[in-house]
Amino acid sequence: MAENTVKLTVRLPVTLHQVLKERAVEYNVSLNQAVIDTLTIELMPPPVETEREKVRRMLKAKGKLADTRWMSNVLPDVEPATLAEAHEWLQDVPLSNWIIEDRGPR
Repeated sequence: MAENTVKLTVRLPVTLHQVLKERAVEYNVSLNQAVIDTLTIELMPPPVETEREKVRRMLKAKGKLADTRWMSNVLPDVEPATLAEAHEWLQDVPLSNWIIEDRGPR
């Protein structure tokens, strides 16, 4: 095992043992893993997600967030524009005009 572990013997009520066994079967894990997972969920708080991380996670899940890491390989010396720069470029120009200009005449 990668982590240090401690062997622990615990006396459980039969009903609790049965619930843990059922959970292990349901999730197709060992009884030991079911106990560890249950204790972890109950005793260790989840990491705090910032608003920005939440938005990024939700956009990525919906397929609305582009992965731009490949750009640094193609354009190694070009820094991506900041949000402020993009706002400055698009200032006073309706987005529809940019789309029409990019698309060209029909």
